[in-house]
Amino acid sequence: MTVRQTLLITGASSGIGKEIAVLAVARGHTVVASAPTQDLLADIPGSASMKLVLDICDQSSIEHALENIDQAGLHLTCLINNAGYAQPGPIELVDDEQVRRQFEVNVFGTLAMTRATLPRLREQSSPDRHGLIITMSSMLGLVSSPYQGIYAASKHALEGAFSALRMEVRAHNIDVVLIEPGWISTHFLKTAMAHAPLKWLEHKVYGPSLKAYFAMTNDAETENPGGAAKIAASLAGTPQDVAATVIRALESKNPKAHYPVTAMARWMPKLARIVPTRLWDKLQTRQISP
Repeated sequence: MTVRQTLLITGASSGIGKEIAVLAVARGHTVVASAPTQDLLADIPGSASMKLVLDICDQSSIEHALENIDQAGLHLTCLINNAGYAQPGPIELVDDEQVRRQFEVNVFGTLAMTRATLPRLREQSSPDRHGLIITMSSMLGLVSSPYQGIYAASKHALEGAFSALRMEVRAHNIDVVLIEPGWISTHFLKTAMAHAPLKWLEHKVYGPSLKAYFAMTNDAETENPGGAAKIAASLAGTPQDVAATVIRALESKNPKAHYPVTAMARWMPKLARIVPTRLWDKLQTRQISP
């Protein structure tokens, strides 16, 4: 018998977060779905029990959202840290402000959300009913990829922090799970490219390979991709795949610490450990050669 959970999802207005909300409600769970602005609340599924404006980079917004949940008489048993975005670009060209913003959202905001929610999860936890924190990491939290270094660094940080947290709260009857998707067919990548200034494409050093990289990324999300994009697209998963994995962790009596999503996410980190570095680098950069 599935134990019904009361879960808070950050970044639930689109993509993976939205699919998690839809599936969780369908499975009978109580869903508190959040988005960072009032305008985005309209995109959250109407089946959610509660919709909240919640900016994880604003401590007062976090506190206000949790107070609203308390006042509604809801007792959280699970936090799903889904909010985040990808900042692409060469390490040399991504400026300090862009790096800080990437870490502000993906790392500092996620940690702030987790710290604020932990006392509530602890109150609802017992040896018979564990609290749960599910955090959206990435395959790139385990391996890096050219022009995704800043994003990968933020996900590596989450892997380190939440692996430590898992051990710290184990005695408090709280489980900590990291979801590690590979390539997922969503608008996530197109949104990521919006964070890449167009002037980068004309850069005399990086411009040609960046154009090849973005062309491959766009091609992989078309109906008939070719070349390397065709291979990537054939290995891609869907938001529904990720949502189903999250629900599996949510409903497990003994959730695993790590859940890779897609075959790519399962074998890429393993290959990176056994393939000689020079060969690995060659394979990774061949796809973005102009």
